[in-house]
Amino acid sequence: MHLYLLRHAEDRSGKFDPHQDRLTERGRRQAQEAAHWLAERRPTELRTSVLPRAQQTADIVAAHTGLAAREDPRLNEIVWSPVAGEFLPNPREDRLHPPPPGAESWNVFMTRVATCMSELCHQASEDQRIVLVTHSGFFDAVNELLCGGTGRVELLVAHAGITHWQYRPGDSGGAWLLHQHNVTFAPQTLMDHGSLSTAELSA
Repeated sequence: MHLYLLRHAEDRSGKFDPHQDRLTERGRRQAQEAAHWLAERRPTELRTSVLPRAQQTADIVAAHTGLAAREDPRLNEIVWSPVAGEFLPNPREDRLHPPPPGAESWNVFMTRVATCMSELCHQASEDQRIVLVTHSGFFDAVNELLCGGTGRVELLVAHAGITHWQYRPGDSGGAWLLHQHNVTFAPQTLMDHGSLSTAELSA
């Protein structure tokens, strides 16, 4: 199984109401370029967070791939709502303490991500190529889940950045292989896909 994690494209983030987020014009171009790259990999399935910035990104990917986007709330960003005027540590740094009212602890978030990844592994087949449209916190959680440890390691993930994992159970080199991280594209005009610019880190 090949797994492509796609962070949502640039948006007008609503700090007080993330459900009102909308992609910027630059974000739409980013999503177009990422969708074009993903379409060339011939994905077989497309899932998305239920938050608008991810859904709008997924809609663009769907238009390029011909796949219907399936909503999966487990792909949502961690719920972390700081109280106005009060400093709160990052949920990963403060994982041993209760989260603010209505928020989600890092341990609960990790369980949500682990459940999603476990289901994907359980249903995996060699010819699957799945795109998950999600958020930066999900990338960090997957990295912690697959690489182990609880140290504070944050991954740089640009808007519309793509990380490519391969699941290969029983392989002597390990079940998970990281092919690429943070594959990004400089937005081109919507009519020009002839000169994609990529900045990537390869495993």
